[in-house]
Formats: sequence, C-alpha cells, structure tokens
Amino acid sequence: MNSKIETYIGFAIKKGSAVFGCDNIEKYRKKLFLLLYTKTLSSNSISVMQSVANKRGCILMEIEDYEILVKRNCKALAICDKSLADAIIKNLALIAGR
Repeated sequence: MNSKIETYIGFAIKKGSAVFGCDNIEKYRKKLFLLLYTKTLSSNSISVMQSVANKRGCILMEIEDYEILVKRNCKALAICDKSLADAIIKNLALIAGR
C-alpha cells in the first residue's frame, strides 16, 4: 500500500476537492481531473465511471481499498484539484512501473 496516495486523497477530502460516489460524480458539473475507483466497485458502476471519464476528458484509475475510503464506505472518488490529481497520477504510475 502506498501511503502517499492515501495522504493526497486525504488532502483533497480536507480541502473539499473530492466528490464521493458514482451518482454524485455523474451529477457533478464542475471540472474533474481524476476519477478513482476501488477494486471492489461493481462492473456496472465501472462502466458509468468510464462514460463520465470519456465525456469529461479526465483520467480513470483503479486504486486499492485505502482505509480512508473504507471508513466512508466509498468505492468511487473524483479529485477536483489539478495539483493533487497530478501527484496521485504520478505516484500510481510509479507503483505500476515497479
């Protein structure tokens, strides 16, 4: 588990730059930079997230079930802050590159 990613997600939540849940993400009308979903998200919800990512032109990535998300019973999350989204993407790319 990468604690940096969980920390960046926590920063986004505290800053108010996070949207929780597929329905809320789909209804959200402001700019989204990154869509994240956990491995336990249903296939129908994943297809909803993919369509939102295609319509909005943002990146969709799968993450682990981090404790910060499990506490909130959340499986889908959108990041609305560009710098935090870039930091999360960079760290996820480092994990994938290992």
